[in-house]
Amino acid sequence: MPGWLRFLADWKPVSALTAASRELFGNPGAPSGNVAWPLAHPVTAVLLWSAALLVIFVPLSLRAYMRRGR
Repeated sequence: MPGWLRFLADWKPVSALTAASRELFGNPGAPSGNVAWPLAHPVTAVLLWSAALLVIFVPLSLRAYMRRGR
């Protein structure tokens, strides 16, 4: 896999969510070699991704709601 594509695959939220689900259900995939931080710490990565997405999209959705409400 090309380096830039591997970077995107390792850092996307879905990969971290999948790894976190596997870890929480007791079936963690064994990280092989040098893995990205979200795949090494999937539960923390999912919590950080969730917080970041909420910080970004809650104000945007409230702004859109207030704009349409007028």
